Amino acid sequence: MSAAFLEKAGEVAGGAGRLASRFALNSWRRLLILARLAAGWWQQRRLNRAWRRLGKEVHLALEAGEVNPMLTEPVRDAVLKAHDLRAAKDRQTQAIAALKEKIRESKIPAAPPVPEPGPPPDTAARGE
Repeated sequence: MSAAFLEKAGEVAGGAGRLASRFALNSWRRLLILARLAAGWWQQRRLNRAWRRLGKEVHLALEAGEVNPMLTEPVRDAVLKAHDLRAAKDRQTQAIAALKEKIRESKIPAAPPVPEPGPPPDTAARGE
């Protein structure tokens, strides 16, 4: 076989290998995104539960005759827990955005558009 043919075959195989590795890496990243989304949904459930508990603690403190229920220990604990859960959910959201950005950066750039052929040059304008 000719050397040019073997060289071209090597370029095609190298391009296919890079494409396969990029596909595998992006598939892994998409799987990580799904895992982080599931974790985010789970944390949202926990956050909703924490907000319900906070409302319950505030209501119980008000029924007990507390003037400022935010100063009681159970209410402060519930607020801190809800704040921590919110921060954890925000970290998951930021990690998902970072993974999406990595996938976006790894995409193959589009080929430049092929210019359309224009009209043939006018021979009369050149004086021929």
